[in-house]
Amino acid sequence: MQYKSSLIVALLVTSPIHAVEMERSTITSCAYQGGTAREIQTIRQSEGDDWSEFEQNIKKIYKEGQGRSDLLAIAKNVYLQPINTSPEEAYDVIFASCVKRIQGTESSA
Repeated sequence: MQYKSSLIVALLVTSPIHAVEMERSTITSCAYQGGTAREIQTIRQSEGDDWSEFEQNIKKIYKEGQGRSDLLAIAKNVYLQPINTSPEEAYDVIFASCVKRIQGTESSA
């Protein structure tokens, strides 16, 4: 019985810690994606609005892998926004979308 009580207490104590850590991880990941989106929008506004050229440049610079795929996925979402979207707005859109996706509250389009 003491073992069960100890286990329950341990679970009650660690659950909030795990939730805080998961929230921190979500914020960190989404902030990174948002920052990437902001930089892509800045590049897009200064160098031109050609998605295929941007995509080809990324494919030349980065070898095939998860990092390149993630970068292109973020960039594609940025390129779906109007060119006159501010870099800060691009950050906000991608950050909010990321949080919703991780929390499972993103609406399906």
